[in-house]
Order: sequence, then C-alpha cells, then structure tokens
Amino acid sequence: MLIIGELINCTRKKVGEAAQKRDAEFFKDLARKQAVAGARMVDVNGGLPDQEVELLSWLVDLVQGVVDIPLCLDSADPEALLKALPRCKQRPLVNSISDEPARWAMLPVLKEHRPKVIALCLSESGTPNGVDDRVATASRLVDRLTAEGFALDDIYVDPCVMPLATGPHSQYLLAAVGQIVARYPGVHISAGVSNVSFGLPLRKLVNETFLTLLMAHGLDAAIVDPCDHQMMMNILAAEALLGRDAYCKSYLRAYKEGKLAEVAVA
Repeated sequence: MLIIGELINCTRKKVGEAAQKRDAEFFKDLARKQAVAGARMVDVNGGLPDQEVELLSWLVDLVQGVVDIPLCLDSADPEALLKALPRCKQRPLVNSISDEPARWAMLPVLKEHRPKVIALCLSESGTPNGVDDRVATASRLVDRLTAEGFALDDIYVDPCVMPLATGPHSQYLLAAVGQIVARYPGVHISAGVSNVSFGLPLRKLVNETFLTLLMAHGLDAAIVDPCDHQMMMNILAAEALLGRDAYCKSYLRAYKEGKLAEVAVA
C-alpha cells in the first residue's frame, strides 16, 4: 500500500496560516513526522489564493530538504506544476487530472515531465452519483492517458470519495473500484479517504473502516494521515489478510519493532 501523507495541505486553516508566514520549521516538522510514521510519499498542497505558483515550489524544496521520499504535487495549476516538477529529486505523483476540459490543460506539462498521475473521476457533468458514471469517467481518463503514452502502472484512478452523510456514495464507489480494477489490470486505485467522514462524529472510526473496505476492493494507494496509528495498524493487518504481505513479514516486522504495541496503547 502506498501511503501518501496528507498533512501538508495549505487549504487547512492551521497549515494555511503557517504558509502565509512561511514558517519553514512548521512544515519541516510535518514532513518528518509523516515519514517517521510510515508515509512513503508526502503530499504537498500550496493552494493559497494568488500564491500557489511560488508556494508549491517553496514547499517542494523545503520538504525534500528533510525527507528522502517522493512527493505528491497536489495542484491543478499548470504554471505551478511547470515550476515545481523540475525541482523534484525523485519521480513525483501529480494530484490530479480529471475529465473536465479545464484540467486537460495540464496535459502538456504532464507529458513534458512524465510524473505519475492521479486521475480523478470528475467530468464536465460534475461529481459522480453512482457506479456507471464513475466507471465511464475512469475509462475515458485511462484511455486518453494511455493513448498519450502513460503506462497503466503510472496511473492512479481516484474514484472520487464523497461524504457518506450526503448519501450512499460509499457503496457505489466500492462497486466502481472493483469494475475499474477488472477492466484495467495494472492500474492503481487511490483515494482521499477522509472525505467520506465529512460532517460525521468520530471521523477516524469511519475513515479507518472505509479504508479497509476499499483495500478489499482493490485500493493500493491512499492519501491519509500516517500519524493515525490505528489506521496504520489496520493497513498492516488488512494487507496480510488480503495476501499482499507474504508470510506476514511486514506485520511481524512492525510487531518486533514495537509499532503495533504503540498503536494498541494509543
């Protein structure tokens, strides 16, 4: 499972305030904490109004100075990406392109620098409502990206997680993920898991349960809080149960290192 740390997101109030001040130590600490907690990639979102072009590159340089893992560039701004992509020391992931006409303006930048790409299931019609529209949008995205030279292994389909409190979106999403994986063997599935719990109490409980269900349907990358110890424990156990951890080697290693004990106490 590719764990993408979600905490460096300038659209969040506290993080945005630190970005306004260019508080370097705040962001260095967030990056280190996520890497130590088990993130294999760090998401960087510099989405402050009128500052994204400069801020995204500032964050890329800052984060790479303290952690040696790839970055996920969370931006739909071609200018910001054009400036930030060449600064990446390891091949990054871009979050995200979608099937909206304005988002395809990113394609020349993506073709020039060849990052891995999250393909978000949004279309000209807006957010998906069911199974069929998610699968249809995913198919258009994957077909166009592969036609433009992107390998399936470089594409991460995001089925667009919607708040559970607004309708039965989760059951449609789970069914869609299964169909997408069956249609495109080798493509990856990613998700911003925490969107599912928006507006609900005990959000961590909902997030952790939903993540496990998604993994059973084919999820192999997730933008989550790696400092959520219970969630990280659930991922280790689920990977073993789903046959992704041969002889439970990763699970046993985590236990021997005391990581599961720490989770149990938390």
